[in-house]
Amino acid sequence: MYFVIFTFGLAELIRQVVTWYEANHSGSVGRYLFLDIEQKHIVWQLTALAALVYLAGWLVKRSRVGLALRMIGDDEMVARHCGVHTTFAKLLVFGISAMFMVLAGAIVAPRWTYIDPTIAFNPVVSFQVLIMALLGGAARLHGPVLGVIPLVLLFEFLSANFPNYFSILLGCTFLVIVYLAPRGIVGLMDRLQGGKA
Repeated sequence: MYFVIFTFGLAELIRQVVTWYEANHSGSVGRYLFLDIEQKHIVWQLTALAALVYLAGWLVKRSRVGLALRMIGDDEMVARHCGVHTTFAKLLVFGISAMFMVLAGAIVAPRWTYIDPTIAFNPVVSFQVLIMALLGGAARLHGPVLGVIPLVLLFEFLSANFPNYFSILLGCTFLVIVYLAPRGIVGLMDRLQGGKA
């Protein structure tokens, strides 16, 4: 949880630094992107990227790094005593996930035709992604996908009908998920299957 808070703070720091640099040295904030690319090409590129993300996640899970991460998740102190280099493992996975986020941003950027630091480092988007992962279940590779569809529909409904209260309703959604389904949909399914057995 502390790492999640740290990444939110880091994104805000980078946004402020980029805004300051562009305002003071570039003379303009933001960039126009005019590329001859169709929507269907963006969809196919994002689909290929999603496949790469799942392949990378599957490979990491089956590797020694995946074992190290599971140990860190259970008890970081015990993992250190067992000889796991916890800092290296966390930084490696952070770098891999950051690489995929950069690729996703590069693919989607031409669709907007204009980007600036406020769009690129939007904390609301980051928070929405976190809520989707929590609803689906962050402990499983396929868990976050289960949270995407219902929450995208919910966010579209809330932003269209309650634009002034969207941030408050987003926070309430986060609290409801954390308290009612701390392990997400995957955790609820496991609990139901365990109850039937």
